[in-house]
Amino acid sequence: MLRGLYSAASGMYSLERRQEALANNLANAQTPGYKKDDSVLRAFPNLLLSRINDMNEKIPASGAPQIPGQPSRVGELTTGVYLQERIPSFELGDIVQTEQPLDVAINDQNLPVQTINGRQIKAAAFFTVQLPDGTIGYSRNGKFSVDGNGDLVTSEGYRVLGTDGQPIQLTDSIRKEDVRITSDGQISVQTGGQQNVFGQIGIAVADNPQELRRLGGNVFQADNPLPNLTNPGEVTIQQGFIEQSNVDAGQTMSDMMTTIRGYEANQKVIDVYSQSLQQLYSVGKLNG
Repeated sequence: MLRGLYSAASGMYSLERRQEALANNLANAQTPGYKKDDSVLRAFPNLLLSRINDMNEKIPASGAPQIPGQPSRVGELTTGVYLQERIPSFELGDIVQTEQPLDVAINDQNLPVQTINGRQIKAAAFFTVQLPDGTIGYSRNGKFSVDGNGDLVTSEGYRVLGTDGQPIQLTDSIRKEDVRITSDGQISVQTGGQQNVFGQIGIAVADNPQELRRLGGNVFQADNPLPNLTNPGEVTIQQGFIEQSNVDAGQTMSDMMTTIRGYEANQKVIDVYSQSLQQLYSVGKLNG
């Protein structure tokens, strides 16, 4: 009977973790370039239940001892469920116009789809940023600004890297209205009738974005550095636009309500088992 308790408890724990993932998605529904996490629930390996036949078999010889019957298969039992992993979804979010000169969006719909381990996986492009510890991260958040040192940074404060792998440095005296960013990421500023080029935004491409690790928030890392974009025609950068989160707030809230109902159902199962055990204990106490 305790198997049911274990199954209900594992269900509650898994649904609790799924609810955490959904709540995190909903909290970042307005974060530019955020990629939602999809939760994958898996069942524990099934157990094979069997019993010994009630009828014993006799050896034909007269007076021979009896031996137990052969095991009889009853069926399989699933002992519970667990949340195996959270998988980011790299679907393109809505691209909206902001008319801010330092807002840029990546459009990578022309990247090819590849077959990896029998699955169709689409490549994804990312801005290359420098993390505080000096390592390289990848983000889709194109809401840029210029810090006090004149570096082009993301809204989290990470420095944006150029195609040469170095931070893109502007000057804090420039006007944002004078900044021009081409479709291939080249940044230039029109000053005094002269056009000055400050660098080109580095775009990295992940053939299998599912292999990336989320560092928290809106930044990912790879075990090995991702290659830079080799075919400019596959990815374009749009100045004055921003990619919104790909979280569907309405669907996420509906999923959260469904998860709560499942959690409550498992709670009721545990309550029933608890009452049954209390009655069993009472009967055993009276007979004792």
